[in-house]
Amino acid sequence: MKTFLKMLLATIVGGFLLLFILFIVLAGIASMAEPKIVVKDNSILRLDINSVIHDRADNNPLASFDPFTGASEQPLGLNEILASLKSAKDDPKIIGVYLDGGIPLTGNATLKEIRDGLLDFRQSGKFVYHYSEILTQKGYYLASAADSVLLNPEGFFEWKGLSASITYLKEAMDKLGLKPEVLRATGNKFKSAVEPYIRQDMSEENRMQLSALLNSVWSDYTSDISASRNLSTEKLDQMANEHAIIDPKPAAENGLIHATVYEDEIMRVLMDKSGTDKVEDIPFIGIHAYAQSANLSNDAGYNADRIAVVIAQGDIVSGMGNEYSIGSERIAEALRKVRTNDKVKAVVLRVNSPGGSALASEVIWREVDLLRKVKPVVASMGDLAASGGYYISCFADTIIAQPNTITGSIGAFGLFFTGQELLNDKLGVNIETVPTHQYSDLGTFDRALSEGERALLIASVDKIYQTFKERVAEGRGLDVAFVDSIGQGRVWSGRDALDLGLVDMLGGLDTAISVARKMAGIEGEYRVVEYPELEDPIMRLLKDITGNYEERAIRSRLGELARYFDLAQKAQQMQGLQTRLSYDIQID
Repeated sequence: MKTFLKMLLATIVGGFLLLFILFIVLAGIASMAEPKIVVKDNSILRLDINSVIHDRADNNPLASFDPFTGASEQPLGLNEILASLKSAKDDPKIIGVYLDGGIPLTGNATLKEIRDGLLDFRQSGKFVYHYSEILTQKGYYLASAADSVLLNPEGFFEWKGLSASITYLKEAMDKLGLKPEVLRATGNKFKSAVEPYIRQDMSEENRMQLSALLNSVWSDYTSDISASRNLSTEKLDQMANEHAIIDPKPAAENGLIHATVYEDEIMRVLMDKSGTDKVEDIPFIGIHAYAQSANLSNDAGYNADRIAVVIAQGDIVSGMGNEYSIGSERIAEALRKVRTNDKVKAVVLRVNSPGGSALASEVIWREVDLLRKVKPVVASMGDLAASGGYYISCFADTIIAQPNTITGSIGAFGLFFTGQELLNDKLGVNIETVPTHQYSDLGTFDRALSEGERALLIASVDKIYQTFKERVAEGRGLDVAFVDSIGQGRVWSGRDALDLGLVDMLGGLDTAISVARKMAGIEGEYRVVEYPELEDPIMRLLKDITGNYEERAIRSRLGELARYFDLAQKAQQMQGLQTRLSYDIQID
C-alpha cells in the first residue's frame, strides 16, 4: 500500500511539473508573437543608456524571458545600436535621437563605439538630446556627444577621475587554512592575477601598470569630451580634482552640461519637434524595435557575399562553454564553419575576453591560423582583449582596438589551492595516500606542493609563456625578445598597444567590418552574418528552468555583491595553467 501511495504521489507531482513546464514554454512562445513594427513619421530613436549592452543582440524574445516572473527585458546589442544609428542618419522618418538615463552598464570601449556612432549621426543635421536625473562619469562620457546634455535641477552629476580597485584575500585565506600554490612564468612580474591570494596589498609593478593604464584611458576620456564640449582638458582635470560630485547648476555654469530642466520640459521640446500635443503621442521608437523594423544587419540578398562576425565573449574555457564564456569547442567549430563556407569572403573575430585556459586559447588560435590562410581575418577588440584574449587575436591579418580597450597581458601563470591546515587543524580530517610513483598524487588538496613538484609545474608554465611569446612574435612580425620586454603579464591600453605594434589601428566593430570588406575585395552589397549560431529558444528556456536560471537568480539577488560571487567562481576557474588577465579591473 505504501509503495502504491508513493507511486501515486510521484505521478501527481510529475504531472504538475510537466504542466508547469508546458505552461512556461507556451508563455514563452506567446511572447515571441511580436506585432509588425511600423516606423511613424517624425519618429525619435530612443536609446536607454541604462540598458545592458552585449556585443550582439539576441533577437529571440525567449532569450531574456524569466520563467518564474514572466518578465522579458532584452539586452541591447552593440551591433543593432550601430546599425540603427547608421540607418536612422538617412531615414526621413527619423528626426533625431533621445538618450535616456545616465548610468551605463557597459565598458568604456563599447561606450566609445556608441559615442562615435552618435557623432556620425549628428553629421546629418538631426538632433541628439540627452536627459537624466543621475549622470555618472561613464554616462557623461557618452552623453557629451549630444547636441544638448540636460540634467534635472536637483539631480546628481559625477566627475571625479578614474580609479581601479582590487580585493585582496590573503588574510581570509590564512584564516580559512587555505594555501594558494602560485606558479608564475619566469620574469612575469606584472602577471598579478595571483596577487589577491598571496598578498594583502598591491605590488609596485601592479601599481605602476594600473596607473599607466588609467592615465591613458582618462586622457582619451578628456580628449573626446574636450572636443565635444569645447572645454580644455586642463579645465576638466581641475574640476575632477576640486569637485568629484557637482551640483547640476555649477555643472551648467562651467559648461559641462547645457542646462538644468525637468523631464516635462524636455518632453515639451520633443513634442514640438515631432508635432504632437501629448507626451504619450511622441513617436518614440526603441533601438531594438527600429532594428527589427528593417532587418538592418541583413538587408542584402541571400546570395550576396558575406562577412562573418565570430563573437568571442567571456572567459576562455575548454569544451562548449555557455553564453557567459568562450568555449574552445564552440568557437573552433564556428571558425571551421566560416572557413569552409564559400559565401563567407572575410571574417571579423570580435574579442571581449580577459583570457582563461591556456590550452583552450591554443585550440582557438590554431583555427584562426588555418582560417587566415584561406580568407582575410580581422580581430576587433572590445572592452577587453587581454592575455588569452590577445592570444586568440594575434594571428589575425589586422588587429583593431579602441583607444581605451584593455589588452596585452602577455604572460602565463598556474594556481592551485591546498587545504592541509583546513583539513588537519580546523576540521580534524587526515588523509593518507599510497602512491605508485613519485608524482602520483600531484596536485591533491590535502597537502602543499613539494619542491620537485613546484619545479615541474613552473617548467610547464614557462613553456606556455614561451609559446605565447612565439605566437605573438610570428603573428605581429616582432622579435621574441621585444615581445618579452612588453609582455611579462603587463596590460596596455589600446592606444599604447598601437604604439607598441600589438594592434594595427584604432577603431570599433564597424571599422573592422569595413577593413574586412576591403581586404576581401567586396565592392557590391554584402551580408553580415554572426557566429556561433544562437541556441534554439525553447531549448534555452528549458535549460534556464533546470540549470542556468539558478545562476541568474543568484546574480539578481546579489545585485552589486554579484562581483564577489564572480570572484569566488574566478578562484575556482583559475586553478590550473592560465593565460588570463591579471585581475578583474573595475574602472570607476
